[in-house]
Amino acid sequence: MNPNSLHKGNIFDKSIRSVSLNENGTYETSDFNLWQEFKKGNETAFATIYKDNVKGLYGYGVKLVSNKSLVKDTIQDLFVELWDAKENLGDVRSIKSYLFKSIRRKLISKAIKNRKRVEDISALEVVHKQMDSTEISLIEKQVFDEKRNKLFSALSKLNKKQREIIHLKFYGNLSYDEISDVMGLNKKGTYNLMAHTIKVLRQHWVGISITFLLIVL
Repeated sequence: MNPNSLHKGNIFDKSIRSVSLNENGTYETSDFNLWQEFKKGNETAFATIYKDNVKGLYGYGVKLVSNKSLVKDTIQDLFVELWDAKENLGDVRSIKSYLFKSIRRKLISKAIKNRKRVEDISALEVVHKQMDSTEISLIEKQVFDEKRNKLFSALSKLNKKQREIIHLKFYGNLSYDEISDVMGLNKKGTYNLMAHTIKVLRQHWVGISITFLLIVL
């Protein structure tokens, strides 16, 4: 099955987006059940997994390597390989964690093969939420831009693992358990890394707030 075809047609028709039928006659799509349906060859389950995760995977990927074409190709390869190997895959409790971990491994492997260093991780430099200048005053926009620039300056002081955990937590919305799985850390190590990362950010920008991180990332 070609992942490029998943955006076309009526494959997301709610009447066939079934995973498990509950007592109210509606369908539930928990990660475990969704994965089981995908493993059985349910194209709708596969399409749902793709649609729900492709944007997040791309956003995460371009933070690991700056080659956008490589990221896109790797995501396509990942989903093709998943479909081809679906019957032999193990059980998954968190699909997002599984996919983020898989894309991280594949991108690093490809980057090495392409003689690109892992240090090619780009700074968090893209504002994912654009501000509509027609809805805010010029002064408010200037204040926002000033804060944003201070944030990016602070982010540039982080090492690659610190930038990665910030992206996973605040853009990818992964839990600490999921981040531990993706980055290959134990839970205590994940908490410590996040605490140290926030400390570094606050050292370089005293007024930084978690709320502003959520707005900008």
